[in-house]
Order: sequence, then structure tokens, then C-alpha cells
Amino acid sequence: MFDETFGEVEYEEDYGYIAHKDLVFGGRKQSVEIMIMCDDDEDEITQFHRDAFEALMLGWDEMQHKISEAILDYYNNGEKGSYGPDDEEEFKSWWPDIDSEEELVKKIHLDSIVIESEYVMESMGENPLYILFNRDWGSEDTEDNGVAVLIEDGEVTEVGYKDMAY
Repeated sequence: MFDETFGEVEYEEDYGYIAHKDLVFGGRKQSVEIMIMCDDDEDEITQFHRDAFEALMLGWDEMQHKISEAILDYYNNGEKGSYGPDDEEEFKSWWPDIDSEEELVKKIHLDSIVIESEYVMESMGENPLYILFNRDWGSEDTEDNGVAVLIEDGEVTEVGYKDMAY
């Protein structure tokens, strides 16, 4: 099926619709899966979904910097060193020093965008959606839970593990 905003989409019964877009993040073009969640009683892409994605894309260049700054703060002031091996050398390899946006964007990889159903997101700000990243720190299993960013009203309002989006 073709959607005016998302392009070619496929319906997945457990999720809703899945689209794929190429986006540039941190200077690198990356293929991104866009999950467009639907309520159980509806199976269509709504204007709510389109508005959230279009608002994100309209300010994408500026939003990338806001996202990077928020993840950098989260990493250095929340996640870094919060768990890991007892061996000091191995611990250091899990938690590299990341002090700038330029260093950070080399360590994260845009994975997907999740636009929940209007019913789920109705208590949030305007145009809410989640942006999910894989990351290169925290163990050999670099895709274990990654990083998620919640965007509302054109601002980053929460950063945490990917599972906050589900």
C-alpha cells in the first residue's frame, strides 16, 4: 500500500504499518524502519500519525542536535557505569569516554521510529513519537536494549532504554 506521507507501507498484524525511509543522522545516511502503530479496533494510518512524522521531518536538522545532546547527557549523567563487569579494564571498554556530539554520533545508530496509536499517545504533548537507536557501549551485545528518545512538541522530553517505546 502507498501512503502520501510514509510512501510504501506494509501491514503487520501485530504492530500496524511498517515503512522504511533513508534518513541522515550525524552525517550518515541510515535506513530506518518506521512503525506506525494502530489501535486494535482500527487498521489505518491516521492524520495523527502523519502529523507526528511530518513535524519531525520539518525540523529534522535541528532535532538531530537536540537528540544528540540529550543522549550525551543521558549517557554521561545516567547510564555510564551504572552496570557492568567487575574487571576494571573490561569495565572501561564497556563505558568509553564520550564528551562531544561528534563522538556520540559515531557510537549510536538510528534504528527505528515508533509512532504509537493516537489512543496510547493522547495524554502526551503534540506530535509525540519515539526514536530508537542501537549503540556501541555497554557490552558485546550492542543491540540489547539501545537508547530511545521521546519527542513531544518538537522537544526531547525523555531518554531511556528502547523498551520505553513499547
